[in-house]
Amino acid sequence: MKTILVPTDFSQDAHDTLLYATEIASVTGSKIVLFHAFYQPLSLSYSQDFTTAVNELERERTEELEAYAERFKAYAFDNFSVRFQSTLDTGVQRETPVTKSGFHHVEVDNAAAKRAGVDIRCVCKFGFAFDEILKAVDVHRADLVVMGMRGEGALRRALLGRTTINVMRDAKVPVLAVPLGCRFMGFEAVVFAADLFKLPPNTVFEFLRGFVKQFASRLQILHLYHENSLQQEKEKALASLDILDRQLFDINYKVVFQKEKDFAEGVTNFVQEQQASLLVLVPQKHPFLEELLSRSLTQKIMAKAFLPLLALPAVGVESTSAAEVKVVEEHQG
Repeated sequence: MKTILVPTDFSQDAHDTLLYATEIASVTGSKIVLFHAFYQPLSLSYSQDFTTAVNELERERTEELEAYAERFKAYAFDNFSVRFQSTLDTGVQRETPVTKSGFHHVEVDNAAAKRAGVDIRCVCKFGFAFDEILKAVDVHRADLVVMGMRGEGALRRALLGRTTINVMRDAKVPVLAVPLGCRFMGFEAVVFAADLFKLPPNTVFEFLRGFVKQFASRLQILHLYHENSLQQEKEKALASLDILDRQLFDINYKVVFQKEKDFAEGVTNFVQEQQASLLVLVPQKHPFLEELLSRSLTQKIMAKAFLPLLALPAVGVESTSAAEVKVVEEHQG
């Protein structure tokens, strides 16, 4: 992962999202493109050119965004910790400085320095957010988009906003939606809620496999179904299980079959039981994402679903029977 696109509107939500993205970038060594799209009616005189006026507005907004990024980086460096390790622990050899008393080794946590050292490039474009974000993904060759959920009203902490959901559906790269106030704690437990009969293309598995390895995550693939017996469901999924075996060839994972009448209940209950730190979906193929937009969901369900959502692109998704399985023999044996 080389480039992370982070759309912003200067709000507190966007600040929290940027902090979350910066944590990811500090782990992966990625750069961040901090992106702001804006639109306003223009009143031009006869002597003014539209393109020139837009370019000037973009330049002004970019300067504002760069100043914002500098303030943010200063903030990111403010919080740090110092670790004291007993020198009496002879089982561990350390080269870190020792206190005057000689009782402890002193080690400054470098996480803050890593956050502050992340390369942030600022870009502003005149236009509507959804259109400009998709363009920016291509222009800047983003590998990941990190956005806030941005719901409205009492449930705003967990609901996905319209811009976020539309970017999730149409972006050709993975999109990570972060709830307001969600702090980055790593991705120890990842749940991929998948339809085993409509698996995403191989490139999606390449991203998921690399992501899981990068963060040393425990991956569980959850397949929910309405009908048939468990044995029938397993038999139908055999081809998909073979694809998973080949595409996730160098990581450990677990496939869970669960019969549920309600997909949203099934997913939210499972991620809560497993104490998941990330839920992965293919939004074009999973009804749970549609339900997240529904204001009819209960507060209880929304509270259970309060965790980051990673939407994988579904370009080229086919049914398992029609999918072409590319064997990764060069990585095996």
